Amino acid sequence: MFFGIYTTMSASGKAGSIIVAIIAAIVIIAILVFLVNILAPIIVGIIIIIIIAAVAYWVYQQMRGTT
Repeated sequence: MFFGIYTTMSASGKAGSIIVAIIAAIVIIAILVFLVNILAPIIVGIIIIIIIAAVAYWVYQQMRGTT
């Protein structure tokens, strides 16, 4: 089986390696798009939680300093 793939790839030469590179690039781009779609809401949520915690801490420091 591997011998057949190897002989096919070696016979196709440069054109075959270009096709394989294009397919690999498409797969990599698809994986990156999937990860961005999954991770973007999580990252935005973490940033919002950090901002809320920072504002709460700042208000706490302001109130503690005035008393």
